Amino acid sequence: MRLKTFHAKTMSEVMGLVRNELGPDAIIIQIEEGKSGVRVTAALEAGATPKPPDHAPEPKQTPAAFEISHPVPQARDFDTADINAVLNHHGLPFETASHISEAARAVGGGSLVDAFSVALETAIRFSPLTDSTTRPIMLVGPPGAGKTICAAKLTADAVLHERPINLISTDTVKATGIQQLDHFAQLMKQTVSTAASPEELAAVLRSHSNKDGLTIIDTPGTNPFDMDELREILGFIRAVDAEPVLVMPAGLDALDAQEIAGVFSRLGCQRFIATRLDAARRYASIIMAARPGYLALAALSRSPFVADGLDPATPMALSKLITALPRRSKADTLTDEKS
Repeated sequence: MRLKTFHAKTMSEVMGLVRNELGPDAIIIQIEEGKSGVRVTAALEAGATPKPPDHAPEPKQTPAAFEISHPVPQARDFDTADINAVLNHHGLPFETASHISEAARAVGGGSLVDAFSVALETAIRFSPLTDSTTRPIMLVGPPGAGKTICAAKLTADAVLHERPINLISTDTVKATGIQQLDHFAQLMKQTVSTAASPEELAAVLRSHSNKDGLTIIDTPGTNPFDMDELREILGFIRAVDAEPVLVMPAGLDALDAQEIAGVFSRLGCQRFIATRLDAARRYASIIMAARPGYLALAALSRSPFVADGLDPATPMALSKLITALPRRSKADTLTDEKS
C-alpha cells in the first residue's frame, strides 16, 4: 500500500490533488481540518489503478463495445444551494457542516445522494451489524430509546436466517419491560431468560451455550447523566464478554447526542443503533454521534414494527435519509397563498 499526505486550503483543492496523484482508486485514510487548511492522508492499494503516465501513448480506436459499457461520467445534477439546503435543514454545527459541504462539492458528478454518500464516508464512521456476529450483544441506552424493540428485531432476523437465539433481559425492576420482550419472543417461539444482577447474568450465559447463534441482552434504560445508573450498567457490562451497543433515538439535540455517545463510549460501547427515525425529521444527532472519536453507526431503525427490521448503516443509506427533505405540508402552502 502506498501512503501519501496532501495539503491545501480547501477540501475541493486537496481532493483534486489526491485524484491527480493517486488516481480514482485512492482510499481516504484521514482528514484533518485546521486554520491553515485541510490535510488528507490517502492510500493506494497494490494493484490499483496507477497514476497516469507523463506522456500519453499513441491513441487507438476505441471498440464500440467498450464505449457502451463505459459511458461518459454523469454530470452533476445538484449545486451548492442544494447541499446547503440539506445541511441547513438538519441543523448541523458549523464545523461539521463545513466539512461535509466541502467534501460533497468536491464530487465531480452524479446526484445529490451520491455526493452526500461520499461526503459522509469521509466525515463519520460506519460499522454495520452482520449476520456472522457471534459475540453476545448487550443493548444499552437512555430510557425510551427502543432497546426492547431492537432486541425483538434482531431476534426476528436471527429466526429468519435459522440461527439459534438466546434472549436475556436484565430489566427486572420494571415488569412491562420483560412483558414486552416476552410477548415478542412468544410470537417467534422463543423464550426469555432474566438476570437481576451481574452475577446472575454471568451464570445465565454460562448455562446457555450458544457458540454458533446469537445472544441478545436487553437492559433497563440508563440516564447518561446519572452516575449511579451508569455504575449499575457498567457492572453488567464488565460481568460478561458481551459487546455493549448503544441504542439512541434520532431527533435529539446534536450536541446532546454527541455527549451521550461520548459517555457510553467510555463504558465500552463502540457502535450505536439510531432508532425512531420515523418520529424525527432532523438527523444531525446521528451524524454528530458518529463523528471520529465517538461511536460508529451500526444500524437504522425506521419504524416501531418488528417486521420492518433494522437497516444496515452505510453511507448511501444515511445519505438517502438526510437528502429526502420532508415535503411542505398543505398548511404551509395555504399560508404562503394567503400572504
